[in-house]
Amino acid sequence: MTDLFLNAHAIWQYVALAAVIVALVFSFQSEMTSTAERVYRLAGAAVGIQVLLGLVLWFLSSGWGLGFIQGWLHPLIGVAAVGVINVFTARARSAGPESGNRVFRTGIIIAVVLVVAAIGIGEMA
Repeated sequence: MTDLFLNAHAIWQYVALAAVIVALVFSFQSEMTSTAERVYRLAGAAVGIQVLLGLVLWFLSSGWGLGFIQGWLHPLIGVAAVGVINVFTARARSAGPESGNRVFRTGIIIAVVLVVAAIGIGEMA
């Protein structure tokens, strides 16, 4: 069972990374469209699924015993990425179509850095 979640977590990390990169590209449009907002929500969902898979794996394999970097920092960075995407998606929605993409772009840049950091830390193990 643990192997299933480990493989899913290892594969889904690239789906999540691709989703946040696509969302970053969409954030450079001049106005926030319904398509862009959908892409932003899908990116948040992809990262959320990745974190959920990781947390299930963390509980199944007693992740708290893996040491600080792998057992605590890696999951906390993932949770932070989900939080950043969700907060900035909500703020972009309330900012309106003219400035929504600019607001979201700030958040997605932070999220890309967090996702890449989480992947890098995860690969260190």
